[in-house]
Amino acid sequence: MGKVSRQPNILKLLQSKISKVINIKIQEKLTKGTANFSKDYEYKASFAYKVSLAKIFPHSMHSSLSEYDKCVFPISLGSKNFYSKRIEACIKWISDNFNNCLVLVGDSVHRLTIQVREEVKDDEAWLKAIRTGEKFVNENYLLFQEYSEGCQFQFKMLSEIAKRSDFNIYYEELQGLYRKNESFQSMVNSFAQTYLNRVKQVEVEQVQELKQKHLATTYLLEESALFTCLAKEGWITFLYPGSIKTFEEISEGLHPEVPQALRQIIWVSLRLKRLNTIAEIRS
Repeated sequence: MGKVSRQPNILKLLQSKISKVINIKIQEKLTKGTANFSKDYEYKASFAYKVSLAKIFPHSMHSSLSEYDKCVFPISLGSKNFYSKRIEACIKWISDNFNNCLVLVGDSVHRLTIQVREEVKDDEAWLKAIRTGEKFVNENYLLFQEYSEGCQFQFKMLSEIAKRSDFNIYYEELQGLYRKNESFQSMVNSFAQTYLNRVKQVEVEQVQELKQKHLATTYLLEESALFTCLAKEGWITFLYPGSIKTFEEISEGLHPEVPQALRQIIWVSLRLKRLNTIAEIRS
């Protein structure tokens, strides 16, 4: 009876050994089959995303982008494109194409997104936004440093730029344009609606809806003023994973009424593609 009771354990042991041998053989084949992968393939496989150039505004700059060696990488806090494997793929692409990159962390304007989503008070939203920006830097600093051999990355918080006197000057100028210039007002309103469709989580009453529209409008006007401050200092090439029609139009020269420094911006839209197969990884 004792021997009979041990048979199930013996079978399990044999099955375990056979399974291990099979796994070893499979791993050997996989290792052999991928031995000739280049570092670039390894990079794509580990990231599972491939970054490519989608569009450049103005279009006339398409063949001249290589002449610029520094760029601005605006970080939209809370957006999925700026976390995990997606942002790492972006960092790698930037490192391959630029010598210097200003990582612009959008902490101050993020307070407006928080207010739209959570309906908290100004001070609370500001504090939470600043902490979110600090958390982003702390969690991603080493990741950027991994690629610093090809490109020097430096972090800048939007809240720092917002303290400058020229920011207030540009912000007031843009507010005036919004009130008086129909074309500019239409563009801002279009952005506000797109922004709210993306970030708001529930339907609200009309009074609250008007408040949210004001927050969305403020977001674009503040961000535009902040970008203008950087453009004035020579940081004119902006890279963004995705599309922001507002800055594409401004860069294309469709809104000559905006500040001159803002009109000089070159807006580069990046495409993120998820890699699902070995064939895509090798492409």
